[in-house]
Amino acid sequence: MTRTKKGVKLIHLLVAQRFGKNRHLHIQYQPACYMSSKSTASPAACPDIQPLSVLEEMKMPFSRALIGNFFQDQPRLGNQFLEDSILQSYLRRHLPPVVLKEASQDLGRFGQRIVDELDTLGRECELSPPHLEHYDAWGRRVDRIITCPAWKKMKEVSAEEGLVAAAYERKFSSWSRLIQIVKLYLYTPSSGYFSCPLAMTDGAAKVIESLGRPDALQDAFRNLTSRDPKRFWTSGQWMTERKGGSDVAYGTETVARAQADGTYKLYGYKWFTSATDSDMTLTLGRVEDAQGQIIPGTKGLSLFYLEVRNAKGQLNGIEVQRLKDKLGTKQVPTAELLLDGVKALRISPEGRGVASISNMLTITRIHNTVAAASAMRRVINLAREYASKRFVFGSLIKDHPLHMQTMARMEVQARGAFFLLMETARLLGLEETNMATEQDQHLLRLLTPIAKLYTGKQVI
Repeated sequence: MTRTKKGVKLIHLLVAQRFGKNRHLHIQYQPACYMSSKSTASPAACPDIQPLSVLEEMKMPFSRALIGNFFQDQPRLGNQFLEDSILQSYLRRHLPPVVLKEASQDLGRFGQRIVDELDTLGRECELSPPHLEHYDAWGRRVDRIITCPAWKKMKEVSAEEGLVAAAYERKFSSWSRLIQIVKLYLYTPSSGYFSCPLAMTDGAAKVIESLGRPDALQDAFRNLTSRDPKRFWTSGQWMTERKGGSDVAYGTETVARAQADGTYKLYGYKWFTSATDSDMTLTLGRVEDAQGQIIPGTKGLSLFYLEVRNAKGQLNGIEVQRLKDKLGTKQVPTAELLLDGVKALRISPEGRGVASISNMLTITRIHNTVAAASAMRRVINLAREYASKRFVFGSLIKDHPLHMQTMARMEVQARGAFFLLMETARLLGLEETNMATEQDQHLLRLLTPIAKLYTGKQVI
């Protein structure tokens, strides 16, 4: 075999190894230009055989399984506290130096934990939504809501980081609430929507505190505001029924029957229950009198506390009919529930249910503002980071005037949402520590629904 033939055979052996075509190993390759001649051919005499061109073909970026050499770098998440100059500037202007120093250290550490751990957990929650197991393997109805390990881990993290507890420990007096809100502001975009049960939990703790922490609710309050993952509880909010939606006054059909031990049994159908996998919940119902009559409208509604499961881990007179098939927030277990003799404790004066739960609505509206404002900031941060990598039309995106104009407009909206949130949180902190003036209280009541409305529309 000539040297040229050996070279061609070697090339085809390389091609076979590259593309997995082992059949070439058993075929004697004979180029056409050799078949009519017994003489030794030179490469020049056989122009179709070009070993170097075959090797070059093997390097072609779109040959076989290759799809090219270019892959766009994705935006990278950095420490959202250290990279947020607006947030840091606000804290420097408002917090006392001693509070600022301690809070900044904790927020910086937490910002890095979000990057290293929580953002991945949040994505796992999004990719692994809950599902409902009606029956066990032996045919018993269990109505077990199955959530992913990342969702359970988020509950542990929430306790460890004091995402609810910080507001009620009052370690920094009136600034405690603002610091808690800042921490939620950093956490929420990476939370996989575990921020939803935290909102309900914070609201439930607020209601119990506003009621003077009655003896029967002392344990519940300690669990809701605990930093111990083994003790920490989350709470739901079960108000919406088929007829009512937001109109709980005339849409609530749940009835409450008094028991000899002072508790009540609830009967009704809850159309939308938030954070249904929680440990406890607050709900509205109408107390029946001795003749089985109820009072319609707002005056007939009372507020009840109940634990979702009993000491044996069994559901407390609750049947989970189905999980809601929602357009978004699929990570959060939201369900339709049949209440069939649920054991509950009335915690408001009879007929004062709506007034008593209003504090929960205040807190959840502020949490809604946290979610909106923090999502706006996260989107802008990722867009800014990406714009320094994406090269189009001769320059990076960040150097295109139209892009900068769009980013500037979004930045103004995001800053407005942030300052509106911070002012609402500051006023809430003053109110909770009895330091708010009458004007502060009126302003808090006004800003809370406006902040939710404005930021909720802008974030879209």
